[in-house]
Amino acid sequence: MFFSEINISLKGLYILIIKPEIFVSTRDAFSLIKPAFPEKSIKEIIQSPVEEWKDNLINDFEKSVFAQYPEIGKAKEKLYEAGAIYASMSGSGSSLYGLFKAPVENPELIFQDYFIWQGEL
Repeated sequence: MFFSEINISLKGLYILIIKPEIFVSTRDAFSLIKPAFPEKSIKEIIQSPVEEWKDNLINDFEKSVFAQYPEIGKAKEKLYEAGAIYASMSGSGSSLYGLFKAPVENPELIFQDYFIWQGEL
C-alpha cells in the first residue's frame, strides 16, 4: 500500500465537525471491522462531485460502530438532515463531519450535548 498525491479542492465548502459524548475504543473498532474493496477506487470517487460521494465513499468502520452505538449513526443522519452534501465518521469514531455548501445556522440547537466546530474550507 502506498500514498499518492491527489488534486482536489473543497474551496467554498464548509465543514461541521461534531463529537457525541460517546467513547469508541479504537481496539474494539479495529477488531470488528470488515474491510471491503469499493467498486471504484477512492481516487476515482473523490474526482466526482462531492454530492455523489454519499453512496460511494464509505468509512468501513461505520457499519460496526453504528451497530454498537446507534446514536453515532443517528448523528450522521442529523448532519444530512441539516443539509450536508457529504457526511462521514472521522476515523474509527466517535467524531463525525459534514460538508456543506453554506454554514449551518445555530448548529448548537441541532447537535445539543455534542462538541461542535464549524469552519470554511
